[in-house]
Amino acid sequence: MFLADLTWEEVRDYIRNKDGLIIPIGICEQHSKHLPLNTDTLVAEYICDYLSDKTGILIAPTINYGIGLPCDKHYPGSTSISYEDLRNVLSVLISWWKLQGFQKFFAVSAHGDPFHLKALRNTGHNRVYVLELYDINLEGILEKQTTAKHACEAETSVMLYLFPDKVRKEKIEDFEMPFEEFKIYLNHLRDDAIPNSPGCLGYPSYATAKKGKRIIQKMKENALTWIRTVNQ
Repeated sequence: MFLADLTWEEVRDYIRNKDGLIIPIGICEQHSKHLPLNTDTLVAEYICDYLSDKTGILIAPTINYGIGLPCDKHYPGSTSISYEDLRNVLSVLISWWKLQGFQKFFAVSAHGDPFHLKALRNTGHNRVYVLELYDINLEGILEKQTTAKHACEAETSVMLYLFPDKVRKEKIEDFEMPFEEFKIYLNHLRDDAIPNSPGCLGYPSYATAKKGKRIIQKMKENALTWIRTVNQ
């Protein structure tokens, strides 16, 4: 159920019965040679649609830009807004919605950048709840990795399950580097291109739709428990 599909009178009637709003948070970010730039956006929107169907909570229009790694500027199409941009955009939107009667805001992201998530959590408003979808236990699902990384075994499996036509299977390349070397990029302390990287971190060649189905099921269960808990 989408906020943008309703008239203002219909939204007014909704607020009389419910005070929550789900906000999908996307990003325009390279996902190696085999996944589209809107990979994280598609996954966030899919789970938001599921949550709305299960709870009856409206979905706001997606915020399509987020905070990416500075080193991704070297991949054409990728773009990022600043920490202040994301925090302030979400804060202003919530200010308007609060004036109209919305009271609880559920921001859902499939993009684990630490500055991105920090901005979502620091809008200055109370009752803003943030969920990172890949913050789940993937033990027993992945073969080559223990956690989700980037355009990796986990993310590629999810896309093979949800949107197989968007995966360029013939372009898949694995790439790994020690976390201690990657951490300086993750902390936004370097903006040069990672040497020899196609854009991924991990082992997308091990991805399967079957693994993706299991990951999505875990995401759904975790997300539904989360929203029911914070919406009490």
